Amino acid sequence: MTLTLTLVMATRKSIADDSHKAVNLALGKRLAQLRTLRNLSQRELAERVNAVQVVVSNYEIGKLRITAEMALRFAAALDVPVQELLQTDTPPEIVQQRKPSRKVLERLEQIQSLPRRKQDAILTTIDHFLRSATG
Repeated sequence: MTLTLTLVMATRKSIADDSHKAVNLALGKRLAQLRTLRNLSQRELAERVNAVQVVVSNYEIGKLRITAEMALRFAAALDVPVQELLQTDTPPEIVQQRKPSRKVLERLEQIQSLPRRKQDAILTTIDHFLRSATG
């Protein structure tokens, strides 16, 4: 009788552990999908949630269970409702976030190195141009 009860209890625990692992893995995969869709590295996401890269990696591979607090932090950092982060049965919405081209970034760095008055003059010129081009 004791042996049977022990086997039943062990089997239930094993099933529960497997279930938790599956949930952790599914949530981790969802987190990784949302992160990559937003062109973020694990390090960048870690900085946004005040953690280190290895912690994000451990969540993504299902090694750590996402707590309510971390789910809220990740959702805020990824700019998604927490429900979307936790919804593992549907693919995440694709959010097009274009990165500036290398040429644009180089020019922004050049502008940033100018004195403040010249920066303001250039930005005013750009604002006028954009208004006339789109209006």
